[in-house]
Amino acid sequence: MSKNKNNLKHESSSVGQFVAREIPADKQAKRFDHYLRGDVDEGSVDESLSEIYQDESGKRINIKQVEIKPRRSFFTRLGIILIYILAALVIAGGVYYWLVNRGADSTAVDFKISAPEQLVANQEFEYTIDYNNKENLSLTNLELDVIYPDNFIFESSFPSPTENNNKWKLEDLRQYSSGQVKIKGRLIAPVGSSNMIFADLNYRPSNISSDFKKSTSLETILANSGLDLSAVAPTSVLVGQDNELVIKYKAQDTKYFDHFTIRFGALDNLTFPKTDYGPDVTMSDLGVFTVSTIPTEEKELHLKFRFSDKKNDSEQLKVTFEYQGANDSKSYAFDEKDFTIEVVKNSLNLTIVANGQPSDQGIDFGQTINYSISYVNKGTEPMTDVVIMAVLDGDALDWHNLIDKNNGVVTGRTITWTKDQLPELKSLATNQEGSIDFSIPVRDVNEAKLISNFEVKSYAQFAIGGKTEDLSSDNTTNRSNQLIVRVNSDTALDESVRYFDQDNIAVGTGPLPPQVGQTSTFKVYWKITNNLHELGDLQVTTKLPDYITWDGKEQADVGTITYDKASNTVTWSIGRLPLSANLINAEFSIALKPKSTDRNKLLVLVSGTVLSGTDNTTTFPVSQTLKAQTTRLEKDDIASTDGIIQ
Repeated sequence: MSKNKNNLKHESSSVGQFVAREIPADKQAKRFDHYLRGDVDEGSVDESLSEIYQDESGKRINIKQVEIKPRRSFFTRLGIILIYILAALVIAGGVYYWLVNRGADSTAVDFKISAPEQLVANQEFEYTIDYNNKENLSLTNLELDVIYPDNFIFESSFPSPTENNNKWKLEDLRQYSSGQVKIKGRLIAPVGSSNMIFADLNYRPSNISSDFKKSTSLETILANSGLDLSAVAPTSVLVGQDNELVIKYKAQDTKYFDHFTIRFGALDNLTFPKTDYGPDVTMSDLGVFTVSTIPTEEKELHLKFRFSDKKNDSEQLKVTFEYQGANDSKSYAFDEKDFTIEVVKNSLNLTIVANGQPSDQGIDFGQTINYSISYVNKGTEPMTDVVIMAVLDGDALDWHNLIDKNNGVVTGRTITWTKDQLPELKSLATNQEGSIDFSIPVRDVNEAKLISNFEVKSYAQFAIGGKTEDLSSDNTTNRSNQLIVRVNSDTALDESVRYFDQDNIAVGTGPLPPQVGQTSTFKVYWKITNNLHELGDLQVTTKLPDYITWDGKEQADVGTITYDKASNTVTWSIGRLPLSANLINAEFSIALKPKSTDRNKLLVLVSGTVLSGTDNTTTFPVSQTLKAQTTRLEKDDIASTDGIIQ
């Protein structure tokens, strides 16, 4: 028993500790009981109750008034439930549609048309139509519809169309695959005009029943008409008198046309006198002329026409250039020209021409203008004391060098002839005719700074009965046609062949003068100056003699220098030359190896170099042909050689 007590006494559990604790004395028990029955702090109780009966704003709630919210009706609760159900269905439907149709996005199909740039009229080319499926769904029921430009000529396609040369039923397109349609044909249209092709691709994704459509388009603008062509018409004409439309044409390096047609518009006031234009030109219908061959060298065609009456002060002359191939269903216009022509109706028909042409033209500094005034009495009565005056309005002419065998009276910028200078003007019978010829040069280029207007407006006037007061600039009823002569830019090409450059540095090699059996090389220098007008299509060309070989070492400030071995020709292609580039240079080397038959001879190194281009202000051609350069090296002062082959 004592052993068990010892065991309880030494246990470390909570029970053991409690049993082992001493019993409190009476005084301690009373103190604890008093603590439990201690007075309550009324202030703290009130504070706690106040917090319980306050609203969110801190005000005390009146518990005597209790607001009881009414219960929602059955239909209200039903409506709320239905709204939640509907919203859930919409969300579920959207998720389902996205999961099912995420591969049917129309933007997931690439669809485009491409074509070559810088196309020429009647040049064969291909439209390429590419379509690409970028999603993981197959595309079925593919159909391609194409609308061609009006001037497109269809030739073939791959794959072949299934309907009307513009509809294709295509094979199904697997996911992440592509297809292509190539359409071969030609475009014949004026340069700069817009040619639109449109295409629609219709298809259906493999997992849904909806059809999709993708559309695309492409604009093609021709860069070249395919034919070197220009046309000039007179600015004013006389009623009933023959006039000429001057057309210049030639084939391009690549021949796109073998013939073409010229068609006049607005025929109600036009007539065309019967004229023999040669075997290559025929009038197939009123105002329709067919040119059957196109030469490689420029050719001029002078088509004659008349205005039957003066219906307006001026008339619009529209001329269209067309082509129709052997297998084409219609004609296609590749160029159009519009001219505004003043129509004059007089009893005395006057016509003025310059250098054989009654139309506007260009001329270079220092060149001579040869004028001719033709007159004929178209009235029903004789004309007496006729006065004819030529008006040359412009300050570009050199009046000091006027040549007039009839000795007309010069006043300012006019020349007047009366019966005193031309006795036949005393009386002109009906249908009596005559002419007055004179010439006057354009000022030299070193006087260009003295010229304010680089064009000369030329026309003739007449008066009857010696009434010179009718020869007024305000009187337009007694005038001839008017033509304008425009002075081209002061473009100049300088050429020199040198062994030493201007700094006395040798740029040539080999013996000087050249010796038989040994090679000598020379440097050719070209320099172009231009200060008046911008130029276009500018180039310099020289054909080397057969015994001269190309030695390269070419360079140019602008453009490119090329050598054609087959023709032994050197060409400097410049194109557009703005006024900011008023001095440009080019150079290249040539080689000469004389033969025994050349001994004691002077040989030509460069001959007949030609500059050609267009004055972009006057719109007329500019050209210059140089003299030959020989082994004497005429412009190489340092070389100082007689050039005789040793």
